[in-house]
Amino acid sequence: MRPDIERAALAATETLIRSRVSYAPVSPLPILKVRPGVLVLSYAEMAETIGVDRSCVLGNLNTENHDASTAYGIHNGRPHYVVAYNQRLPTFVVHRALARELGHIVLGHDGSRPDDVRNEEAVVFARYLLFPRPLIRALQDAGVTVSQEMLGNVTGCYDKCQACLRETPGAHVPRELNQLVREQFAAYVANLIDYYPMLTTPAAPADLGTYMDHYEE
Repeated sequence: MRPDIERAALAATETLIRSRVSYAPVSPLPILKVRPGVLVLSYAEMAETIGVDRSCVLGNLNTENHDASTAYGIHNGRPHYVVAYNQRLPTFVVHRALARELGHIVLGHDGSRPDDVRNEEAVVFARYLLFPRPLIRALQDAGVTVSQEMLGNVTGCYDKCQACLRETPGAHVPRELNQLVREQFAAYVANLIDYYPMLTTPAAPADLGTYMDHYEE
């Protein structure tokens, strides 16, 4: 079974539109908090709720779940999720982890498919959510040099963001949906263009690799 990256990319774009996100970096936390059937807690809040030390909560997690994890269950015939995250990590790491967990929820992952397939789809979802390609294209079209520093500021990812981008295969997202995303971010882009020269120093342009390839606009 292969991951459906097209579906993951489309779901991330639709989530941006439905959530009316119009700023960057994109924070998945408020998106998660308003989703029905989803409870979001930090690991500290979870520990306090169940009356144990925070270290006990972390000690029962796999290494890959120390940034965030999701518990899934069915109640009255409907799926419910508890998302817990490590609030002590850097903000961009929290965003990346919560975007991945949001992907699992939006894509309806219930454990019925292989772990590697579900995880790859969730990661693709996260990258399309946190790196809105129409936003990057709008900056490029405006003649703004998309430097490593600029991309980090815009997306909130400061940890080898270029390498992460190049690992993600390109996917098709309908032109009309991309246009809606660009319209939502229009005011943010305009403001960033006005203030960018004063907020940063020139840096080497970002090598986006295959980031913009095979992506409908």
